[in-house]
Amino acid sequence: MNERLQKYAQLYAQNGAVSGIDVSSRASAYLLSGEDDDGLCVLARIVAARICGIPTDRAFDEFADIAVYPKPQDSKKQGKSGKKAEGEKQKRYAVSVDDIREIVGSLYLTPFELDKRVYIIENAESMSEICQNKLLKSLEEPPPRVCFILCASGRMLPTVESRCNKIELAPFDIGVVENELSKYHKDGASVTLAARASRGNFGLAERILADSGFADTYAAAKSILALATGSKMFAKTAAVYEKFTREKTDAVLGVMEYLLCDIARSLVGAYTVFDERDINAIAIGFTPYSAAKSAEHVRTARRHNQANCMPVAVMDSMVLKIMEEKALCRK
Repeated sequence: MNERLQKYAQLYAQNGAVSGIDVSSRASAYLLSGEDDDGLCVLARIVAARICGIPTDRAFDEFADIAVYPKPQDSKKQGKSGKKAEGEKQKRYAVSVDDIREIVGSLYLTPFELDKRVYIIENAESMSEICQNKLLKSLEEPPPRVCFILCASGRMLPTVESRCNKIELAPFDIGVVENELSKYHKDGASVTLAARASRGNFGLAERILADSGFADTYAAAKSILALATGSKMFAKTAAVYEKFTREKTDAVLGVMEYLLCDIARSLVGAYTVFDERDINAIAIGFTPYSAAKSAEHVRTARRHNQANCMPVAVMDSMVLKIMEEKALCRK
């Protein structure tokens, strides 16, 4: 296991995030859930180690009986050499039908070096319904020495979730994330923004810091919310996002949802995650109810954007709905 994930493991251990994990129930399937994908990867290996009686300090060693899915796709997209270009972003693959077929076909193999065969399925929420249903029977009645660990940052079929022992990975306190990031990054303002924007998700915080365009994304999200005050401002609001790519639209919508949640919290006197001055500046015209309703519109817009609808049309529709929510609350 690479040094980066080992650093995560130390952080989770130091802050008690994995101390309460109980595998004494001898369940045959575990569902690990939370927003931090990297944290779930770490947690899965710690759970696998405890299931197999392996010392925690060896949880990241390679074992023949601990298989991790999804498997990377063929090397066509990585060039003829099969190697990733230097600096290329690591891709998170979806779990494929071939992955599930390989898992099901190997269930009855005898463990080679451990007492059990453990299948870790990362990014499990990426499984199609077909894949989840193919796996369902194996989750329900696996061979005696087989255990599944599913890592999911999103929802899965209720039938799958009901057959798993659930373990929730809670986010860190924002101060913990900020303190850890400050050990490796010297720009204090960027560290603070990344820690707050991640909402305790350490993996996301690191990705934000690695994204040189995040400050611009954050500024765009604030501008859209501040400008969306009435139909006369529609043209100025649309000018902010009219040239956004689908990826940029998704990033801005993600930040907007968090900002709207903070606006609602601020208006009822609760603690805000983002800087209070930023929230106060964009909260004008909102009520707690309209902010919460607007956050729902943002979530809907994000789903439409991810479903390949035209980004500008998605944003237009969402902005008009936010303007309508503000207008209704003024009446």
